[in-house]
Amino acid sequence: MKTVLGFLFIFLVMACSDSNSYSDDELVAKIGEKVLLKRDIPEILPPEVTPEDSISITRKYIQNWIKKELLLKKAEENLSENILSDIEKQLQDTKASLYIFNYEQNMIHQRMDTIISEAEIEEYYSRYPERFALKKNIIQALYIKIPASAPNLDNVRTWYRSDSDEDLYELESYCYQFANKYDDFQEKWIYFDDLYSKIPFEIDDEERFLRTHTTIETSDSLFHYFVNIRDYKLKTTIAPLDFLTEQIRSIIFNERKIAFIKELENSLYDDARSRNEFMIY
Repeated sequence: MKTVLGFLFIFLVMACSDSNSYSDDELVAKIGEKVLLKRDIPEILPPEVTPEDSISITRKYIQNWIKKELLLKKAEENLSENILSDIEKQLQDTKASLYIFNYEQNMIHQRMDTIISEAEIEEYYSRYPERFALKKNIIQALYIKIPASAPNLDNVRTWYRSDSDEDLYELESYCYQFANKYDDFQEKWIYFDDLYSKIPFEIDDEERFLRTHTTIETSDSLFHYFVNIRDYKLKTTIAPLDFLTEQIRSIIFNERKIAFIKELENSLYDDARSRNEFMIY
């Protein structure tokens, strides 16, 4: 492959440039004072590429580079000074923002305490419960999807309703063999409509249904569906803490980060003022 690429670049250099003026080992293309060198071309060739394809792919890259540079040259020649000045300002602002962002991220990783304890999460949850009212109903449930041709469905009907460890073990073993889907959300809260969307079942009033039902059993031409709803929380009520743990962790982290950056800015400002590094007129 290296031999092929070597011949390829020699060929392209001879086609795109004056070999008397530039080194065949480096130059690939040239527009005005701008040049494309061999080392500027990224590794774009996929593995096991044929020599013919490698020539085509690399030539396409060079053609695209030339088109881009020609458009850039034409834009620089035709855009007004005001537009060019505005673009330059935007570039400087973007560069400054990138520098500042990366510096802040480095300081956060080096100096900010990023560990958030369970006690902090619980304290935040207790302090601001009004922030955590549910916008949708949530449930803890067992969801099973089994082909209509699967055997012993009467056993499944007994097992999926049971609280017995033995029955649940039998159910799990059965589902590993026959089920298309076996999702145990009995210790994890999920949105009810996320599960409801997976079954061919019509519910007019979610709240009333959850208050009056603990199981769902339905089927279509291909599958049987079984749902055991172990617990639920209705929208507008306060979400349980274990549903919010990661959300609260993220909130605390972001609030801590904002405070850290503000303190960093103020510290730099006060230090520079004490050293007379700036003047305000």
